[in-house]
Amino acid sequence: MLFLDLETRSACDLIFHGLRRYAEDPTTEVICMAYAFEDEDIQLWWAHEPFPQPVLDHFTSGGAITAHNGEFERHIFEWVIAPEYDFTPPKLEQWRCSMAISLTNGFAGGLDALAIGVGLPFRKHTEGARLIREYCKTGHNDIFKPEYADDRVLMGDYCISDVEVMRAAVKCLRPLTDEEWEEYHLNCRINERGLPIDVDFCMAALGYTQEVAEDANRQIAELTGGKMTKATQRKARDEWLFPKLTEYQMKLLEVYKKGEKKISLDADHRKYLLECEDLDDDARRLLEYIDNAGSSALKKFAVAAHQHVKGRVHNTFLWNGAGRTGRFSGKGLQPHNIRRDVFDHDQAETLIKDILAGYEIDTPADTMARLLRAMIRSDEGLYYVDWSSIEGRVAPWLSKSDPGDKKLDLFRAGRDIYVVTAASMFNVSEASVDKTFRQSGKIAELSLQFGGSHNALIGMAKNYGVTFEEDEARDIVIKWRRANPWAEEIWADYDRAISGAVRNPGIDYPVGRVIYHSDGANFLWCRLPSERLLSYPKPRFEPYMTPWGEEKIGATFQTHFKPAAGEPPLRNHARGALLFQNTVQAVAADCLREALLRADDEGLEIVGHVHDEIIGLGSREDGERLNNIMLERPWWSDGLPIATGGVEHGKRYGK
Repeated sequence: MLFLDLETRSACDLIFHGLRRYAEDPTTEVICMAYAFEDEDIQLWWAHEPFPQPVLDHFTSGGAITAHNGEFERHIFEWVIAPEYDFTPPKLEQWRCSMAISLTNGFAGGLDALAIGVGLPFRKHTEGARLIREYCKTGHNDIFKPEYADDRVLMGDYCISDVEVMRAAVKCLRPLTDEEWEEYHLNCRINERGLPIDVDFCMAALGYTQEVAEDANRQIAELTGGKMTKATQRKARDEWLFPKLTEYQMKLLEVYKKGEKKISLDADHRKYLLECEDLDDDARRLLEYIDNAGSSALKKFAVAAHQHVKGRVHNTFLWNGAGRTGRFSGKGLQPHNIRRDVFDHDQAETLIKDILAGYEIDTPADTMARLLRAMIRSDEGLYYVDWSSIEGRVAPWLSKSDPGDKKLDLFRAGRDIYVVTAASMFNVSEASVDKTFRQSGKIAELSLQFGGSHNALIGMAKNYGVTFEEDEARDIVIKWRRANPWAEEIWADYDRAISGAVRNPGIDYPVGRVIYHSDGANFLWCRLPSERLLSYPKPRFEPYMTPWGEEKIGATFQTHFKPAAGEPPLRNHARGALLFQNTVQAVAADCLREALLRADDEGLEIVGHVHDEIIGLGSREDGERLNNIMLERPWWSDGLPIATGGVEHGKRYGK
């Protein structure tokens, strides 16, 4: 194994323009490379020197290469180093990524956070941030001049330290299987294809929304009598807004962080307030202006406009980004949090034409957010297919119980599970369930199968514009659990299995269709039906603090969050319902992983995937092929009823 790390410089802003544009930019150049074969001494190569022959021989022989966030190094070799030094870059399949290994083992993606989490005796070089700031943009100090000799040494030391930390950390972690690397490399190819976007629309939207933000700040200043002049002035906002809210409305803003009650006015909580019919008119106007001024939708249009290469946005998907489950996460454009309540095709086209013409549109923040999917566009045609209620099916299947199988029978019979749930909740016939009742059934299904209380139900309901009183919500929770006895049983079984595994290392604890096993020191493992492993680092049986400040005793594990300077790594209670949710999401992710591999084997041009949905480029017939692939049950999923919502096809991505 060859371990390596690169330091580069460029006039192109990596964060602003994205990795692909950074790598292709003519000003991008290499400063130095640190490398080591296995446990040998770490070597340092500077870009003005001949490229090291042992490394080149390793590339030519097909040897494996590990880098942290290996996609960066791979791009630099592909677009910068190989052309400059006239050799063929390593093949994609030769690359390994220590960040992917870290995430799969339940640790953070960042190298320094990984070093802390694993407990290494050494860390990344402390001068790194300054060196990058001062030397990694062209036009800044030239590190090769004699007067910067000390910093030149520090830059080399910084590069070497990254290889030292990466190599040591990898030795502490479970290696990935061949199947996992195959999935990783496929995700790299999907990232290389890129999401096709409507560049003209993105540019027009960006110009339009900038005007909206400026106008929103002007309106904010007029509304507040100058107490606020822009949306980001939080203290002035709170002083002006909070006196206009009722006690109930203030309660909607409460959150708990480390057991301490705080007030949040993030996008979700602003939405909760805007759904209150009795909200003060001026308060409503302020919240709408804030949304217009700082909508996350604007940032996504900006990413698409600034990062695309020939109409494609690359490197959008992070394999195993949600480490505790193995689900993918997003980078840059972040397609995983694009709104699903989109306009229909005709509405979207009309609005886009208006935006291209520079016309004013109503409720701009909401409208622009609902048009985000539509910016993904191709004249060749896009097809997209999603699974129907995949987590709702996986959850009772994982329980491996008679009550769980009875729920699965509803899916097998093709019945509308939300209607069935609503009928049970409100004690009416299924024929009497209208849209409102069905919506309540859907909210209950989505919020309660992972141990959610009445507060979880109330919070989920807000997202759908539904309001439940506390007593009503408590009653719904009781009725849902009574109708789904498999749920409380499996949560309790998970609690017992997790605690048993942590307290009795070396013994397997089966629960439902998964198995927990602890090595007694480093990891609590969960083996899924697919035989993939979920990892929970540093398990213990110890006192822990609940979010509401109560002390209890139970199984805990170390989180991936980087602690504050001088603080120990943060820990979480390994609650049965929480880890059950992890396994449900992990099994759904396994369905996606296998479908992506089969689609690739079939030659389909997959360009993206969002949660339980896969997006491809081509004809409706290609979409039908994908649909058939997604309806194939994986080898490990006997008895799991899988269904899709059918094929959608058009020039724009929608719903």
